[in-house]
Amino acid sequence: MRPSSSVSPPRTVTDLKHRVIACLNRLSDRDTQSLAAAELDSIALNLSPESFSLFINCLQTTDSSAKPPVRKHCVSLISLLSRSHGDSLAPHLPKMVSTVLRRLRDPDSSVRAACAAASVDMTVNVTEPPFSVLAGPMIEALIHDCDANAQVGAALCLAAAVDAAEDHDVEQLQRALPRIGKLLKSEGFKAKPELLGAIGSVIGAVGGRNSDKAVLDWLLPNVLEFLSSDDWHARKAAAEVMARVATAEEELAPLYKKACLGVLESRRFDKVKVVRETMNHTLSLWKQLDDDSLESSSLTKSVSTGKRINTLKSKEKNPNVPTSSKLNDVEDEVLFPAKPKPSKATIKPQVVDVVQSSDEEESSSSSQRNNAEEELTLIRNQITQIEKQQSSLLDLFQRFMESSQNEMQSLGRRVRCLETSFSVLSTDLLVSRNITQNGNHKRSAHQQI
Repeated sequence: MRPSSSVSPPRTVTDLKHRVIACLNRLSDRDTQSLAAAELDSIALNLSPESFSLFINCLQTTDSSAKPPVRKHCVSLISLLSRSHGDSLAPHLPKMVSTVLRRLRDPDSSVRAACAAASVDMTVNVTEPPFSVLAGPMIEALIHDCDANAQVGAALCLAAAVDAAEDHDVEQLQRALPRIGKLLKSEGFKAKPELLGAIGSVIGAVGGRNSDKAVLDWLLPNVLEFLSSDDWHARKAAAEVMARVATAEEELAPLYKKACLGVLESRRFDKVKVVRETMNHTLSLWKQLDDDSLESSSLTKSVSTGKRINTLKSKEKNPNVPTSSKLNDVEDEVLFPAKPKPSKATIKPQVVDVVQSSDEEESSSSSQRNNAEEELTLIRNQITQIEKQQSSLLDLFQRFMESSQNEMQSLGRRVRCLETSFSVLSTDLLVSRNITQNGNHKRSAHQQI
């Protein structure tokens, strides 16, 4: 009995390994793909804690030479493991994270999307280890990997994990934010829209606990530069980052309100509809902030005017003027008599001039407002015309596709007709050949007789 009990576990382990590898091989075939995927899912659901390591090792054996369905389903199995087994996978979380990170260089975007989904599932379901176990390798991969696909995948995974996590490691994210932000100026980093998304997620996770104003001093100007980027994905991502800053940094964001509003106002009429909506939403969030700088300036003005009024009143109440000065004033009045005050006739033209100048200023300001409103209406009309042209182009494209489909169907029918006619002709030729051959045989037989 002892040897049988000692030999049976290795047999089950080897059987499981061979079964998983066989299913992975069958995934590359279209005929057996669905059956192999269902069998792998059932294996993942029914795994015991002792078999987790073996199953994850089998998933790690797949490389870039495998077909895209195999690579994608291996990452999806990590998601399924996380959802079905939860915290029992805590000892194996680093190996699972490394399995996902190995697929970040995949050229197929669906595989990278599966990596982001796996990051979310690991973050939500495997909560016993600290968040740094999951986020640390992703941050390092984002900073140090030079491959463009890996940069995109790492940024997507980090943003998805940070957004899904409930208990963040705030200190880790605060330390990582300057390192990640420096990549915005790096020419070697190509995935700038995805990087902006990750930065926005980190800012939202820190949630106003970033007390270092110097970080925002260099981060916001770099983000504002991307609002005028040629890539509309980068413009949209930059606007989303600005929205995160407005909602998360309630204490520090008002210090940058004036500059940010100026840039957002200039970019609110973007030619892409999605970007335009994001810009307007971000602009509304920044307008809702309290303007601390304006309030402080108004307070200083009121204090200074109050001081001036108090000093004037004190001088009027306590005119401490010596007698010698009073005598000098009297002598001055005698020697240099005061000039006569201007009459009403001289005051009236001055008042008229003042009124005319004020009217001119009002008319100029009203004309400027009218010009600005006219320009805005022109811009809106142009935007509506562009949207109408886009819709008309889409309609034309749909009509073209429908007509091309009809033509393809008609061509298919003609080809079928030709095939049927060709088959009929071939059968007729075969029949005629058989008839001629039979006739020749009969003639030769008669001649021999």
